[in-house]
Amino acid sequence: MVLSLQLPLAVVPLIRYASDARLMRGWRVREAGVPDTLRLRPGQFRKVRFTASWPDAAPGEVRIDPLGFDASPALVVINCGPDQDAIAQAERSEAHASTPAQAAATAAVLDGPSGDAISPPGDSLSTTGRGVFAHLSYYEPMYFAAGHNGDTNARLQLSFKYRLRIPDDLRSKAFTDNLYFAYTQTSVWDLSADSRPFRDTTYSPQLFYYVPDTGWRSPFFTRMGFAAGVAHESNGKGGNDSRSINMPFIRPTWEFGDLTANHLIVSPKIYYTLGTKNNPDIAAYRGYVDLLVKYGSPDGWQLATTLRKGTKHWYGSVDTQFTYPLAKLIGSAWGGYLWIGYFNGYGEDLLDYNNRQHWIARIGYSIAR
Repeated sequence: MVLSLQLPLAVVPLIRYASDARLMRGWRVREAGVPDTLRLRPGQFRKVRFTASWPDAAPGEVRIDPLGFDASPALVVINCGPDQDAIAQAERSEAHASTPAQAAATAAVLDGPSGDAISPPGDSLSTTGRGVFAHLSYYEPMYFAAGHNGDTNARLQLSFKYRLRIPDDLRSKAFTDNLYFAYTQTSVWDLSADSRPFRDTTYSPQLFYYVPDTGWRSPFFTRMGFAAGVAHESNGKGGNDSRSINMPFIRPTWEFGDLTANHLIVSPKIYYTLGTKNNPDIAAYRGYVDLLVKYGSPDGWQLATTLRKGTKHWYGSVDTQFTYPLAKLIGSAWGGYLWIGYFNGYGEDLLDYNNRQHWIARIGYSIAR
């Protein structure tokens, strides 16, 4: 069975301006080289583009209703900041990108006159829209992994950040334009004990200012990001098992080398601990700096290690995570990453911040890294 479809030379959408309820009809012309009739077999599909110049006076939210054929309406948001041609080109390049490296290259190539990247960071969800979910992006790595050394346990982490306000000019460094709320939850799950209880869970809400690219340039690094804010960590328990800290922090991030290939990232999180009534000596075991060092590429393997050094003796910890895209291992239809982790030292969870557990290696699956 072959299905024949007659294509129009042009379509007429009805454009509705949400700001003042105006209506306008516009012509969309079919792309060149497409025949008047398409013949499709079962399971086949064909995408046909219709293009036209966008009206200059179309600000804010615009609804497009196709007329004369069955198709769903589309809601489009028009950004009215400066350098819109560059932003439009970046969005077109992003739409045609087939790998994370190409998406990262879009951000690197389309720097503004001040040297500020127009596109959002390549390792996050898009934050260029205006809907509720467009404000949401990844924060810390998200994974589930299990391992065995003395006992069998798993570690899992969920982490998102929410951009409170998205400006028209995505290069803005204004405080309110780059203010985020984040939430991270990390659990250690004891799979050897009866009833398989969670040994401990750390809940960490944060409020902070963050820009992935400050615009500062140097012969020594390719790009510099910056974050500063306050974080809270608690295990949500009461009595003798209660653990909690408050941490004002700053976090510069330097990237070295070609951002689309293997390159180095160094990101020290410098903080001070407050509200440590239930764990007053926690700094002796974890110190005041989490030093994150990464090496790898956006579309290949990556090795990330977080080092802590306590203020006393040789207390501290090493937390290493190796990730590799599943698409390169078992096929392009797969998302996420193979995750292999190693932890040794104090403080994998808040409850046992002052007790050293067995070192442990785990293997699992990562959604974001």
